Amino acid sequence: MLNKVFFSVYVLFCFEIGIFLVIFPWMEVWRHNSLLQLYPGLQSIFLNNFFRGAVTGLGLANIIIGTWEVANFRYYFRKA
Repeated sequence: MLNKVFFSVYVLFCFEIGIFLVIFPWMEVWRHNSLLQLYPGLQSIFLNNFFRGAVTGLGLANIIIGTWEVANFRYYFRKA
């Protein structure tokens, strides 16, 4: 039973992080954060569309991992 709870939390975590990483780089908050104000040299990297796309790709990878785990749920918890 505890394994199923941990599994559910893991899958929800994958989806939550994935959705966050897909959406957040394209929001206005990404442009106005304290990290970029403290280190202005990072602005050219963080505001580059290729970097934002890479972060979005990591988010999509997390969503795919969560989906794959749900699809293989029975494999992990079948009775021996």
